[in-house]
Amino acid sequence: MKTALLLGATGQLGKLVALSAPESISLHALSSSQLDITNSAELSEALSTIKPDLIINTAAYTQVDLAESEQDKAYSVNADAVMHLATLAHPSIRVVHLSTDFVFSEVKTSPYFPEDSPHPVSVYGKSKLEGEKALLGSRPDNSVVLRTSWLYSAGSRNFVTVMLEMMSSKEELHVVNDQFGSPTSANTLAEVVWKLACTEHANGIYHWSDSGVISWYDFAKEIQRQGLAMGLLKKEIPLHTIPSSQYPTTAKRPAYSALDSSATEKLLGLKTRPWQVQLASVLKNIQELDSAYE
Repeated sequence: MKTALLLGATGQLGKLVALSAPESISLHALSSSQLDITNSAELSEALSTIKPDLIINTAAYTQVDLAESEQDKAYSVNADAVMHLATLAHPSIRVVHLSTDFVFSEVKTSPYFPEDSPHPVSVYGKSKLEGEKALLGSRPDNSVVLRTSWLYSAGSRNFVTVMLEMMSSKEELHVVNDQFGSPTSANTLAEVVWKLACTEHANGIYHWSDSGVISWYDFAKEIQRQGLAMGLLKKEIPLHTIPSSQYPTTAKRPAYSALDSSATEKLLGLKTRPWQVQLASVLKNIQELDSAYE
């Protein structure tokens, strides 16, 4: 039985990675309150105590807008901590590190391949790119960077759950229609994480998102349609399109950041599923959670 150390275990993805651990894995799942990955001494002690064969790093500073004013914090978690991990972990330990579509911007208008040159336009994206470089630069073998996009799940605060809340409380909504990408169910991503982790000949950068390229407005419209059909929403409200210029944010977002998952599909023998299908599955999870609290 292999021993795995999961970092960021109480985050949106970390929770699902922990829940989907294979029976062949002895999992040590640690949250940021249990292990501060920016503290190299703590990290070194954890590695010495647990002696993992595998490390999965889902820990990250993900406050995209706040990162613009908290650059040191963003780089500490997303870049420096990954460098500590890369250098402290023995070369025999396999490392899977999660990254983001925010390493790209609007250079292309078709899905990005793993080998495409990154061009982040925010502190968050730049710090995540530095983390990728730190890991693969220090240990190109036995390490994987897995990029994903527009992540959502039941039980966490994300675009889907926020939209459901707002659609239940607002009379109308304005949603950006000039930023394009691909939603990703954290349920399926967690499975992909484990498959990549257990595919020992896989190294380097891989992408995974659900199939389809849409705008945030498209996403909101489908959330409302399915939410109404499932009884998660009581009434339909008007949804209006707006350009990004009318919804200013502190950090610049990529105008186009869809990811091409074909290399990951081929490697793992998987097939991405349409984002609408994955959304329905997560909305079902939300429905089940709501019923459990009634």
